[in-house]
Amino acid sequence: MIQVKLLHPDAQVPTVKHAGSDLGFDLYAIEDTVLPPGVPVKVRTGIAVEGPPGVGFVLGDRSSMAAKGITYAGGRIDAGYRGEILVCLINVNQPQYSLAVERGADGAVGDVRLEASDASVKLHRGDRIAQMSPFEARTDLEIVAVEELTVTTRGAGGFGSSGR
Repeated sequence: MIQVKLLHPDAQVPTVKHAGSDLGFDLYAIEDTVLPPGVPVKVRTGIAVEGPPGVGFVLGDRSSMAAKGITYAGGRIDAGYRGEILVCLINVNQPQYSLAVERGADGAVGDVRLEASDASVKLHRGDRIAQMSPFEARTDLEIVAVEELTVTTRGAGGFGSSGR
């Protein structure tokens, strides 16, 4: 069971469309927020949560937000945390630039300036902004320094090692 404390009158309990097959519960914004390009913004959810013992939560992107150029900036909800969940979002959209040319009555070029489009994205109260997935904390595992690790077929192959 996941217990949810509503901390704000506009807060909503997290929801899931297909329980048991969807990977996360949708989280909702409690206030209108503007996301300017390239600036991390903490978006309020108005909720605090408690999972079963040893279960925290991993937050992640919603595909519909990613399609708008909004991505989740990372972070975890530790099993013992009881404060409001804030979702740090970043608008990765870039402004588009164009030249604005003003001409006089005689057709001569007057003022020329570079104009940028507004790449900000507005979120509204009640928008689904991220997903929260339960995650078992295993930081109780013992850490032991060793001279060698077991050999695997993958070995030390990292980024790009499994193909494109």
